[in-house]
Amino acid sequence: MSPTEYPVESKVNVAGHPEDALSALGLNGGSKRRIWFFEDLTPGIEPGLPLLSGGVVLRVRSGKSGDFTLKLRPCRRTQLTPEWAAGFTDGNGFEYRVEQDWTGQRRSLAASSVVNLDPNLIDSVVSEGADADTLLAGKQREFLRDCGTLRIAFAGLTPLGPVLATKWKNAPVGKFDTHIERWEVGELDFLEVSIRSDTDAERRQQGLETAVRALGLSIDDDRESKTRRVLTQLARLASEDAAQGSS
Repeated sequence: MSPTEYPVESKVNVAGHPEDALSALGLNGGSKRRIWFFEDLTPGIEPGLPLLSGGVVLRVRSGKSGDFTLKLRPCRRTQLTPEWAAGFTDGNGFEYRVEQDWTGQRRSLAASSVVNLDPNLIDSVVSEGADADTLLAGKQREFLRDCGTLRIAFAGLTPLGPVLATKWKNAPVGKFDTHIERWEVGELDFLEVSIRSDTDAERRQQGLETAVRALGLSIDDDRESKTRRVLTQLARLASEDAAQGSS
């Protein structure tokens, strides 16, 4: 499968305060969950956020249910061995998907392995300091071994979070059924509108941007990804907490 054949998730980050955007969209309530990321915060390491800089995102989500995602993004098509060239599920709570992520002019390929987890297990890792290695499923280990380019000792990683996430599914924006998600952490507060496209992705992305603007909303054209901005904020907060703890 070539990159042009992969489905596209088009994302629009809305500028301004999310409460104003939610009012324009006619939304309230939403489904709540908490998100953590894992990173290597070894002092003095370069580049900062080495996993993210190396194209690896490790994320756990906890709410009524929980999951752990090991994602390669940006991912080269040639990174993916034949077994991992196309998405699949194994029927035992494991899902693997390959898709294109589009935000404005940014284009990247993402390969994600996701396993469902008991929220209690997640809490034991992020709150009680249990080994993050316990979160990985066997298929995720195989995926990282076959397609990853970084060697990772999970026991040395730091959980960063939580990010408070609120999600609305199938929310109408113009003629589109969208997924809308708000992330809140520290001084950051994001609202993202997204759609999936199997065909005609360019036209649909342009149409979504037009539909968002038609509601009187502006689009955030910051070239830095939402994930990098959030991880930078989380790493800074963790560093400040560590400094206060040692003083």
